[in-house]
Amino acid sequence: MATGAHAENKELLLGTMAVPGTTVEKASHLFAEKVAAEMPDQLSVIVNDSLLKGAQLAPSVRDGVVDAVVAVHPYLSGSEPVMGLQNLPGVIRTAEDYQGALSAFWREDLRGLWSENWNSHVVAEGAWATHNLFTTKPVETPEDFKGLKIRVHNAETARFISQLGALPTPLDASEMAAGLERGVIDGLFTPSCYAFKQELFRSASHIGNWQIGPIQGWAILINNDKWNALSAEEQAALTAAGEAVEAEMWASFAANTAECVDGMTAEGAVYFEASDEAMSAIFTEANTKPVFDDWKSRMADKGFDGEQTLDQAMKATASE
Repeated sequence: MATGAHAENKELLLGTMAVPGTTVEKASHLFAEKVAAEMPDQLSVIVNDSLLKGAQLAPSVRDGVVDAVVAVHPYLSGSEPVMGLQNLPGVIRTAEDYQGALSAFWREDLRGLWSENWNSHVVAEGAWATHNLFTTKPVETPEDFKGLKIRVHNAETARFISQLGALPTPLDASEMAAGLERGVIDGLFTPSCYAFKQELFRSASHIGNWQIGPIQGWAILINNDKWNALSAEEQAALTAAGEAVEAEMWASFAANTAECVDGMTAEGAVYFEASDEAMSAIFTEANTKPVFDDWKSRMADKGFDGEQTLDQAMKATASE
């Protein structure tokens, strides 16, 4: 009979999205590897990418359906406006901006929300490869947005592009490829590596870097009840694994995005980077103020000071 510290190999079931080649997939498996290295034969993370869809991840870890998940912030920004900070036009434009906001204040705000509203403990915060606009025809001027049916996944971006004359179109991720082929949508905002690995660029061959919600986050969460039932040693191992995953994912973020963009252009996609002048023409007060006002109103409804949060973000990202 096995005895002592190695008597039981505890398993944690981690639900994640089926998104091959993305940072979410890589982080999921890297986390499992790091945990195994921290506590071999004592603690294992079992990654399952077929059990849950993206919108089901956070509710499932909250309710204890799974032990852990890689949850996606933008899917929840409608009900959790604190998670919509990354979508506000012109605030977070780079991975460095995102990390700066996390370090300054946002990490603690997010952890409070995950714990209180989603019964979850955070072990890592990361982001998808840079989101770009993928369209079936070129979008190289502000006027080119008008009338386009664009799939979006968060309330803030939907409001912003509607100010530009585009038509925000909700569509399940599983329907995006068919939606492009059938003309249900003319384009979408999605991570560069997701578009590359899923070959969405073959239908939407024009890649536009307009810095509209470019850095979208994810978090590795563990159900609070499961977390509290673990020993201090096990919690320390999971914390160390999460920190290692986070460090590695940020260190490779730029190279990972570039590799995917280069892969698409090598296959014939056309990459367009909007000039400062062109971006100034869309990030006007007339276009951004309605987005900020709506977000601040939703923040107030949830008991948060949106103005203060925005001020903190602007200072943390040196964007003021």
